Amino acid sequence: MMFPEISEIEYALYVNYFYKLVGITLPDHKRSGFGRKLAARMEALGIPSYASFFRYIRTPQGAGELATIVNHVTIDQSRFFRGEGQLAHFADVIVPGLALRQRSTRKLRIWSAGCSRGQEPYTVAMILAEKAREVFTWDFKILATDVDSDSLKTASLGIYGAETAGEVAPELLSKYFSTPRGKPPPPYRVKAILRNRVSFRKLNLMNSPYPIRGPFQVILCRNVMIYFDAATRKNIVSEFHRLLADDGYLFLGGTESLFGVDDRFTLVGQAVYRKNCNGPANIRP
Repeated sequence: MMFPEISEIEYALYVNYFYKLVGITLPDHKRSGFGRKLAARMEALGIPSYASFFRYIRTPQGAGELATIVNHVTIDQSRFFRGEGQLAHFADVIVPGLALRQRSTRKLRIWSAGCSRGQEPYTVAMILAEKAREVFTWDFKILATDVDSDSLKTASLGIYGAETAGEVAPELLSKYFSTPRGKPPPPYRVKAILRNRVSFRKLNLMNSPYPIRGPFQVILCRNVMIYFDAATRKNIVSEFHRLLADDGYLFLGGTESLFGVDDRFTLVGQAVYRKNCNGPANIRP
């Protein structure tokens, strides 16, 4: 079955609905690709029009299709050690300070918001294992959340393909990943020493207040804000501020900024912010 290109009016129906649902704004240049994705599902289901498919995904019977489309529009091409310069700052400057600051409580909480398929939280765990191994004897946990249920399944399993060998240094690959016994890789599976420190949960950043208990010493929300409009960004950052410990750190994507969004943070690195507090000075890198 051949379908015409999705019209501006039809596209607007989906754009408005997905904004209300998950807070993501779909730009006009995505219209053709989005329409092709819908057309493929419409053909598979025998649904004759974009309007009919729109009605279908809003019914209980269409909930599975709705989840599939949401996953499609929110999927992020994540990878291990993405944003190397920023992660180097985390490893060499922030981690030593955190290890010293938290030594008295022996407790460390980190949140990866918008974790996609899990590469980011596992990367953070690897960095901590290399730079501050003592935290693995503490009450140390990484919370990782995403709206994409399929990505969370992959993340929970910790199983990745051949691309992993090009993203992770050989010494870290052998130390923190296992491969099938008696067979050449892939797949690569994250070892339990890291997996056991990361818990994955589904969370829509649009739905505040978040049902999450803080405080976190670090929150990472990198390359996620670009999907949201200004009002939504303000609300999300306000929630991050609420859940961050005093002098806690917020990591955004390399091109993202809090300028004009929230002035309760101080820029301390490339898209790295520290929560301001009025209490006594803590150990700061």
